[in-house]
Order: sequence, then structure tokens, then C-alpha cells
Amino acid sequence: MRALRWRLCGALLVAGWMMVGAAFAQPDLSRKTGPTLADTGLKAYAFHTLKFDSEDGRRHYRVRVAVPKMQAPQAGFPALYLLDGNAALMELDEAALQRQRDGGRPPVLVFIATDNDLRIDGDARAFDYTPRPLAGAGRDDALGRKNGGADAFLTLIRTRVQPGVAALVKLDAARQTLWGHSYGGLFVLHVLFTQPQAFSRYVAVDASLWWEQGQILGEERGLLKRKALSAPASLLLMTGSGGEASRSGPPAADPKRVQTMQAARGAVSADEPVRMIERLSQLSGLQARLQVLPDLSHGQTLGASLPAAMDFAGAP
Repeated sequence: MRALRWRLCGALLVAGWMMVGAAFAQPDLSRKTGPTLADTGLKAYAFHTLKFDSEDGRRHYRVRVAVPKMQAPQAGFPALYLLDGNAALMELDEAALQRQRDGGRPPVLVFIATDNDLRIDGDARAFDYTPRPLAGAGRDDALGRKNGGADAFLTLIRTRVQPGVAALVKLDAARQTLWGHSYGGLFVLHVLFTQPQAFSRYVAVDASLWWEQGQILGEERGLLKRKALSAPASLLLMTGSGGEASRSGPPAADPKRVQTMQAARGAVSADEPVRMIERLSQLSGLQARLQVLPDLSHGQTLGASLPAAMDFAGAP
């Protein structure tokens, strides 16, 4: 374990240094989805569309559900719930889904997105994927976007989205997986640490551990105090080792907020994923492992993580 830790720490520390010059990198928030597999039709999967509104009626969601074209197993299909659903859908091709079906354990894929044609809806995810901040007014440090809607969003998933999917296809309750990248990865860890029974499997990819100066680590400590989970769960924590040098920072960011974000990112060590897995591995009932995606930047890890996530979701 110690030798593995040092190898992983080395890769992650290199990535950390590469990220210093682009600490505030953001995806292209103007990019549109265009036609996807949900629009073209596939031999391996059939697509369905569900729509939901937030409880306050201010946010609207489109959920694309991809169901394998085969008889459901006796216990039901495993399911993989994907945040940033438009972006995840754009990263998949027909060959990837055919491979899942041919493998004999294909998961139902649930792409959860805002009801628009944006690949990434920055304002929506900044609210839906972040917990309620313990300090401050709940504004994003650099871009002024509102934070703190994670618990309401989880309630929507559990009370509306999951029953909606279950009405379409028989699901295996013991194999329900939640996947998220960046802020989505933060959301995945928030759910695991505060409501671990919500899903049986969790995939967090390049999670924004730095958010609110590492507030998520306090939630982790709360989970560890339990000593054991009431129901078994698994975590796959994934991270890239390629840095962020190719991406630019947000335009017209408030210098004071940039300084705040610098402090937040600096508050969490680059090898924190390794340390987190070591701590969580001591928790009874939780299987936790780390997978490093070599030479991939933060943005590239989104698509690169999906094949492993699908295999993880479909495994016995």
C-alpha cells in the first residue's frame, strides 16, 4: 500500500503543479450538444426521454434513458445515473454501447441534464451539484454563481427521476450507480458522505475537493465517525494526471474572488484523493479504490472515465 501510495502521489503532485497556471479553468460553456446517440437510434439501446421540474419550478431537466435491447435479468438491469448528462451523452458512440450489450451486463444509462442544448450548463450545475456552503453567501468564488442546491437536487433524483426510470424498465435495486465529474464528482461524494444509502455504487471523477476550501472533507469525517455503513456500498474515485495547461481561465473574473478560489484550491493537497481512499478503506461496509487516468487533463477525464464507469455499474 505504501509503495502504491507514493507512485500515485507522484502522479497527482505533478498534475497539481501543472494546474497552478490554470487554476480557474472552465469548459466552453457556449458549446451546444448537436445530434447525439439519443437522436440517431441504435441497435444495442433504445432511448426514452423524461422531463422534470424542480420543486420551486425554476429549474427544468431533461433525462435521456438508454435501455438495453435485451431481456432484463431476473433481478433487473443495473443503472448508471450520469450528471452533466448532455456532456456524457456527447462522449459516447455506438461502439461503446454495443460493447456494453455484448458484454452481457449492460447498465441502463440515465443522462440527467438541464432541459436545453448546452453541453455544460455552468450556472445550473454550480447550484445543483454543490452542498450548502458553511460560510459566506453561497456564491461561486470566481463567477458569482449561486451554490448550495445539492440536497434539493438529490431529492429530485430520488423521488422523481429514479421512480420515472423504474416505470420504464425493471431495475436491480442492489446495483444503482451515481457518476459525476468535477462539480458533479463533488456531488457524488456529498451524497455518499451524507446519504450513503441513496445509491449502492459511486463514481467521482476529478471531484472538486477544493470547493469551499475543502468543505467536503468535513463531510467525509462525519461519515468516518459512523465506523460502518448500514448497507454495503462501493466507491470508484478517478483522477487525471495530465494537468490543465491547455485551458484558459474565466473571462472578467473578480480579482478578489480569484484570490478566494486560489486559497480554496491551495487548502487541499494534490494527493488528497490517495489519502481519501486510504481513510475510506477503513470504513466497514465500503469498498473504495482509486484509478488514475494517465496523461489526461481535467476536461479529458470526463469522457475517458465512462467505459470504466459502465463496467463498474454493470459488475455483479
